[in-house]
Amino acid sequence: MNTTESHLGFNHYPALMEIVHELIPVSANMVLSLSALPAAFHLFRDHRAPSLGFLLIACSSFLAVIPLPPALSQLQRDLEWAGEILGPSLSAFGFLWLSEDRWTAHVLLIGSALLLMLSDWLSEDGLVIMSRCVSLSALSCALTVCLFAASGTGVVGSVALSLPALVAPRVRAGSVASLISSQGASGLLGWSLKVIMAVGCWTTKTALDTFLQDLKGWD
Repeated sequence: MNTTESHLGFNHYPALMEIVHELIPVSANMVLSLSALPAAFHLFRDHRAPSLGFLLIACSSFLAVIPLPPALSQLQRDLEWAGEILGPSLSAFGFLWLSEDRWTAHVLLIGSALLLMLSDWLSEDGLVIMSRCVSLSALSCALTVCLFAASGTGVVGSVALSLPALVAPRVRAGSVASLISSQGASGLLGWSLKVIMAVGCWTTKTALDTFLQDLKGWD
């Protein structure tokens, strides 16, 4: 290879890497959307709360791959944040409801809803702390039910759904912290968490179905 051919090869290398860098987040969002959306439709008849959480995750992931104007981009980031909070909480609500712990299920749901409503009045640090608290509460509730029910898939799904809010919590769009968070979420960690959430949607769907079938068998 002569010098000119070598120079041309090096010129193509950054362009190729840029294409790969753009395809990875698109692929991660598509994997998450294609995992969450079928789970939402599948669970709708018997598990309305988890179905709503997965639908929110699917919509935000699908919108992330579409070029949107700035106003809608902020809406997509808010939906993504809400999905990472409500997805695990609504999933845990489903497990608690099946275990007939209705009081804890309603407390968890009310706490998650209050965080969404009060997010505009919380400081950036306060929002991150409260997001982690809600996610940790949802995870604790789901793990308690799944461990007592000996549901390994439920444990895996609950952990996978809660990881984004625990490891790399987002904040609402329109703040300096949201810009920092979105930059961090666009890296390898953010893409990996989306794929892990996709696994969580599938395993949680399986766990909820199995739990319901076991309950029907006991009756």
